[in-house]
Amino acid sequence: MADKPYLEGKAAIKYGEGAFLNPKAKLLRDISMAFVSAFAKNGSSLIDPTAATGIRGIRYYLETPAKDITFLDMNRSAFLSAKKNILFNKVRAKTYNKSIQEFANSDGGRFDVVDFDPFGGVAPTLYDIMKMIKNGSLLMLTATDTAVLSGAHSNACIRIYGAVPMHNELCHETGLRILIAYAASLAAQFNFGIRVSLGMSYAHYFRVFIHMEHGSKPALDSLKQMGYAYYCSSCAFRLLKKERLPSLSACPECGNKIGVFGRMWAGSIISHDDLSKVSSKLSDVKDSDSAKEFVHKLGGELDVPLYYSVPKMTKLLGMPSVSPINLMKLLQKKGYGASRTHFDLSSIKTDAPLDTIKGTIIALGK
Repeated sequence: MADKPYLEGKAAIKYGEGAFLNPKAKLLRDISMAFVSAFAKNGSSLIDPTAATGIRGIRYYLETPAKDITFLDMNRSAFLSAKKNILFNKVRAKTYNKSIQEFANSDGGRFDVVDFDPFGGVAPTLYDIMKMIKNGSLLMLTATDTAVLSGAHSNACIRIYGAVPMHNELCHETGLRILIAYAASLAAQFNFGIRVSLGMSYAHYFRVFIHMEHGSKPALDSLKQMGYAYYCSSCAFRLLKKERLPSLSACPECGNKIGVFGRMWAGSIISHDDLSKVSSKLSDVKDSDSAKEFVHKLGGELDVPLYYSVPKMTKLLGMPSVSPINLMKLLQKKGYGASRTHFDLSSIKTDAPLDTIKGTIIALGK
């Protein structure tokens, strides 16, 4: 690190040998501070199992009700940097130079909040992360293996996540849904169900904020939210169902062969009630204008699955491009729900049927 500390929120990070700190992820950390502030109780226990410089755990201690903080990092250099930064920020915390597997199966313990932000994918160690969960825990997961989840490496996604990914204009949403489904499947093995507060795609990250509930019924209820996506590349028909439809082998719109993808999470990925609480807490987060703007946009996003890429639709229709905003507004005038989506700014989410969307695009292009 430079002689001058890196300042973010209320934290000052002076030491960084052997550790990685990405300033571009500040927006995600700001939202995380607001999420924990909105839902954690005073004195809550929190673990940062991939501490690196310690910036997340330090900020949680300084900015949220979570005060019983545990830092964990298996890399010796990163661990020492985190310890120095913890002391520099006058944070009282427990620190362990151990792997997630070692910690989960020895020192262990269960936490009110778990923020798992690994370098890469969550799959290798999420099973052990689940050993740190208890009833009512808040779980935050970050995945940066987005190329795998989004279908650029389809066989790897099948092997690691047990799901067939999409590799088209819908890949960011379906990749996020595959990640959530994987988390729900592992949670169920530990007799936990999940409730998604917010799932999001930002830069090269997928990030999901989850409430954990212990019990066989919540676990089974979560598994019932699993499903499959059906997509026709010929006419852009798409469907996400909480069940496998063996009879659906041909597109019901055009009759061509239809692709089947998943399993993936078919339930909600935005709780607007939770998002409102997070938004209110962002006012207390220092220099969080970008996060506030991002959350505000999410607040206006329709919580329906599988958005429509306007450029892809106009190309299929053999038309020049039309404005996504104008399409959204015209669909709203017709009485349908419609919004922009953070997954792709040239796309919209809507509950309008496909023929209505196509007809509206044609009308706009005249």
